Amino acid sequence: MMPVEKVKSWLTPILITGFSTVLWNLFTEIRSDIKTLLAANAEVQIKIQSLEKRMDGLETKVYSQRAFFLKPDEIEIPKPNNRN
Repeated sequence: MMPVEKVKSWLTPILITGFSTVLWNLFTEIRSDIKTLLAANAEVQIKIQSLEKRMDGLETKVYSQRAFFLKPDEIEIPKPNNRN
């Protein structure tokens, strides 16, 4: 066996193991980052739902005092006259 072939036979498994270890660490880091982002997104969604509920409650209080306010869907938009 020639010295070059001995070096190749030792170097190949070492490179494959090193590459696999680096790749495994990257996948693990990406996975933990995704979990963190999903948890943060869930918190934001809960806050948004809470604010929507509060706004719905506020709208019912404001629009129940009908003296000055109309709901946006109750506003009539005049249709343009199409006389040409």
